[in-house]
Amino acid sequence: MMAALVFFGAAAGLAHSDEIVSSLSNTLQSVSFPSGGWAASSFQMGPQQFLLTNVTLSMLQGGPTSSLADVRVFADNAGRPGVSLVDLGVQEITGFQSRLWSFTVTNGLTLDAFATYWVGVGNVSPDVGLNVDLVEGPPFTFTGAPGTMMAFSGASSTNNPPIFDPPGAGAALSFQADGTGGAVPEPGSFGLLAIGVVGLFAGSRWKWRSAP
Repeated sequence: MMAALVFFGAAAGLAHSDEIVSSLSNTLQSVSFPSGGWAASSFQMGPQQFLLTNVTLSMLQGGPTSSLADVRVFADNAGRPGVSLVDLGVQEITGFQSRLWSFTVTNGLTLDAFATYWVGVGNVSPDVGLNVDLVEGPPFTFTGAPGTMMAFSGASSTNNPPIFDPPGAGAALSFQADGTGGAVPEPGSFGLLAIGVVGLFAGSRWKWRSAP
């Protein structure tokens, strides 16, 4: 019986990798960011908590030499990007064709259920542009874990570190956020497990009392 309980407890705690949210399937248009330029868009978590593992964006270099892109995740502050929660680091962006660039979270960031977060990308190149692929017109679609949401809006900044302007509708930063979350058993599973455990205890006690 104890072995069965340990097995069910371990199964309930197993983690799995998954897409949290993604808007990369939209029609994208490359927009040139000057040095110090930033853009950010938000997403809202569903009922499950996730540990963020990486963020993916579509970009290409914006000049004759390579560009430098910095990706960060910001808290929500009354509907706009607030404090920076994690810096996913700087990557050298090369090539004149759009491609996906993945930024890995090294320190870990727990995304709480039903909370709103912002993903932002900035051009930290000293003297060259950076081309970032954005969603500039409807229709805007997204996919993700149950209950997650993405809005067709974005905020921009020309400061480094960024201080974002109020967000506006009509354009959005396209990105995908991935993470790991615990496998959550259905409520019915807990009920069946509880009935089974009670039945085992009741049967054992009845046999003990009936023994000669």
